[in-house]
Amino acid sequence: MFRFKSYFTITCYTFTLITLMYSIFAKIELFTPLSVDDVFIYFLMTVCLTGLIALIDLLPVTSYVMVSLLRIAAIAAVVFTIGIVFEMFPLEWKYIGPIIGMILLTYFAVSALMMIRDQADARAINKQLSQRKLDMKQGKGE
Repeated sequence: MFRFKSYFTITCYTFTLITLMYSIFAKIELFTPLSVDDVFIYFLMTVCLTGLIALIDLLPVTSYVMVSLLRIAAIAAVVFTIGIVFEMFPLEWKYIGPIIGMILLTYFAVSALMMIRDQADARAINKQLSQRKLDMKQGKGE
């Protein structure tokens, strides 16, 4: 259940960041405004990204750098495949550069958010353990 919760969180963070960044690019007229169909395609994209990340996490790779590179390559493959299939953007450097920037920014932002969440979870667990230990000491002392 923990893994599902983590991947669901990754999907939500990614969808939110991608939608916000795309909206910023649309506001400055680099991209066309988002349509309702685009929102659904972005959701499909984030679900596919998360699925690939889950598969990569099953690989016996222990290097954080290698895992990150594999994840970024997988993300780029999904983004460009879905982008081409659904004709979301032309394959011109004017668009490819910002898209690669969005991929990298989103990857590192989501990674940072997940680390913050994991640290908060660890603090909560440690607090509970400390409280149990204190309760046990107080219970034996009576």
